[in-house]
Amino acid sequence: MQNTRRVLITSVLGLIGGGISLALRSFVMGQPAPLSDNLHVVLTLGILGFVIGISSLRWHWALHGLVWGGIFGVNNALDALGSGQMFIPPLVTTLVWGFLIELITTVVFKAGAASEEGA
Repeated sequence: MQNTRRVLITSVLGLIGGGISLALRSFVMGQPAPLSDNLHVVLTLGILGFVIGISSLRWHWALHGLVWGGIFGVNNALDALGSGQMFIPPLVTTLVWGFLIELITTVVFKAGAASEEGA
């Protein structure tokens, strides 16, 4: 693990992102989603944040967040497609959250990956 502070920040941001996504989803749908769907959204974004935090890939922070968001987003999009929902919204949403988690962690909190700090 690179940096405990970074992992903590990215994980918390992922969980916050999950909460915000639930609120937006409920607003758009007009009713709350089932509990299993809500847990899926929160845990997926929490795990996305954790993975971004522990990753030691030597990429620019924006690309790093987009790649991890894309990996998780394709998984979410295929899951949505399998349950008869649209493919694009989960993919785009997860891409955006991956980017935002890295942006806030690296730029606002100045907790970049160890490989970036040492370079």
